Amino acid sequence: MKEDKKESHDLLSVSSTLLTDVNRELDSRFMDLPEDVRALLVQKGALTQTVIRELTRLIELAADKAEKHDDLLDHCAVWQKEFFVPLKKQSDGKPVVKEIYLKDLEKMIEELERVLAEREG
Repeated sequence: MKEDKKESHDLLSVSSTLLTDVNRELDSRFMDLPEDVRALLVQKGALTQTVIRELTRLIELAADKAEKHDDLLDHCAVWQKEFFVPLKKQSDGKPVVKEIYLKDLEKMIEELERVLAEREG
């Protein structure tokens, strides 16, 4: 895994350096290019910025969804410990210290509804 990150970092560094060199060369020759080619390069730059902005937005959305997913898993761990396991023990006829009340179930259902609504939104 570390090697993959290192290779990815190296690839990004090399790509960034090459892109800087290409942009420097294009900039130095820009005024020597025909007007239609210059216009195409400007449009390409604008389109590239739009694509980068959209990719950044998608990455941020994915990160937000991952964070919400982690929150849900945290809630599930609590529910398992505080609700499901004691409920199973009660169902098995074993005495438990903490009884399960309907309010706990209602709270769990409300929280699930909230998380599922966020997933839709």
